[in-house]
Amino acid sequence: MSTSFDAPDGKGTLVWTSTRSRTPLAHAVFMAADKVRQTHGEDGYLQKWQLHAFPTAELEALRHLHLAADDCALQH
Repeated sequence: MSTSFDAPDGKGTLVWTSTRSRTPLAHAVFMAADKVRQTHGEDGYLQKWQLHAFPTAELEALRHLHLAADDCALQH
């Protein structure tokens, strides 16, 4: 993948596809990102990934939108 970002889609091979509604997808993304933050902390994340800080503002915006717009009964 690191050598194919500029390749046209037709040159790739589809290996997985899925269709999910927004609510469980947003919840899964939020929970996974939050677990990364809890596991590594924001400083640890930056040490590991170096080029980018943890997307704290983006994660909080996702949480806010998810709770406001999605009828999610799961714990947050």
